[in-house]
Amino acid sequence: VGLLGLLAIAMFAYPCLRVGTITEIDYNEGWNAYQQIRAMTGASLYSAETPYFINNYPPLSFYIVGLLGKLVGDVVLAGRLLSLLAVSVISLSVAVAVRAGGGRRPDSILAGLTILALLSGLATDYVGSNDPQLLAQGFVLAGFATYVTAGDRSGRMALVALLFACGLLCKHNVLCLPLVVSAHVLWRGSARGRAVYLGTGIALLALALAVIQWRFGAPFYQNLTASRLYDAARGVLLSIEVLDSLQAPVMASCLFLALRRETPIGGMVGAYLVGSLAIALAFSPGAGVDTNVFFDTMIACAMTGGLAVAWLRRQTGGNGAALAALAILFNAGPIIHSPIALGRMAVDLAGGELAERETLFQADIDWLRQVPGPALCESHLLCLRAGKPLGVDGYAVVQATATGRLPADTLTGMLARHEIAVAQISTRREHYPDEAQGAQAAPLRFVNFRDDVFDELDRSYKVARLGVTGRFYLPK
Repeated sequence: VGLLGLLAIAMFAYPCLRVGTITEIDYNEGWNAYQQIRAMTGASLYSAETPYFINNYPPLSFYIVGLLGKLVGDVVLAGRLLSLLAVSVISLSVAVAVRAGGGRRPDSILAGLTILALLSGLATDYVGSNDPQLLAQGFVLAGFATYVTAGDRSGRMALVALLFACGLLCKHNVLCLPLVVSAHVLWRGSARGRAVYLGTGIALLALALAVIQWRFGAPFYQNLTASRLYDAARGVLLSIEVLDSLQAPVMASCLFLALRRETPIGGMVGAYLVGSLAIALAFSPGAGVDTNVFFDTMIACAMTGGLAVAWLRRQTGGNGAALAALAILFNAGPIIHSPIALGRMAVDLAGGELAERETLFQADIDWLRQVPGPALCESHLLCLRAGKPLGVDGYAVVQATATGRLPADTLTGMLARHEIAVAQISTRREHYPDEAQGAQAAPLRFVNFRDDVFDELDRSYKVARLGVTGRFYLPK
């Protein structure tokens, strides 16, 4: 446990040390920052002045981060700090759940360190990033820890419902664990605990819907349910990529949960693991979906690891070698990935790579700031730092045009008419003109601009700059 703890803390140190960088950690950081700033100015989050910037997230995180941003002076930094805090809460909550499930202190510490290593080592671009995913998970895990330690005492049940509501109002894809707990409350809870939990949950739902309807109206529901592209091949590749690092803990978790005698907490964790895997696999083909869809699976595996070690101690009388082997098995992914994770930290921090990227990123900001007129930025943080107003979200336009919500020539028409003064693009085409028709190729991870956009850029624009954030186009 001590050695695994050193590894987990070393990998968690990287997102902590880079928290103040001006460069973009994840593609979503600038997108979220625009929404957080809008929230603080009183603007609507779902009916922007441009139809090309669509928000399909619940609203709460934008106000939480926006308020903290006022205190620290920057919403991006505020979001990153809250993300780090959320990871700490998740780790602590996992440890508390294992302790409540019968684990000893080393077992609970192991479980907390396991999820810290899984997130820090395998989801580095989310930990310490201005993104609501981990903030939402933190609320939900705190609610679960409260439930398993307090039983169904009425006062605590109201708090559980409140924490679940906050999580779902930050990100709606953290539904699995609240569903598991709700089913357990209905099945095993006392009449009073059930009444308090359901009553509080229904009251919070009614209040949230009333505030959303008053503040945002129909655009909220239109954005939240907006259609997107699905690609089965992309889903298979994403699932293989993530589960390749989780295969040992997932298989060990399934075997343990299938063979051991069920306890209330073990049963909930088992349902959480199965449900989270089913949800992740079902949603992985969706455009815009990333490794975050598997975070619940990672958390369930970490909890199962702590419970499995506690069970093995009881079965073997505390055989140290067996316990160590099981602990290593549940941490196999982070251990195998650690040379990459720690090497990245060494290159970025000790090797000066991060400082160099900051200098180059600032140079791109300075150049873009000097170009008058509206900008199209694939790096929204770049546009934000350059003082460019809310403009075009390439991902949103691709989804809207591909699903018929906007005309197919929406973005290409803007480019042809030179309505965009400068465009910053970092990605490449899906298909090149000399590519054989029908040739098999792995789908791109993210498609923010279709090939017709690149064709129009070639016709109507010229590359004026090559920077660390990509290619900058000006009208011909």
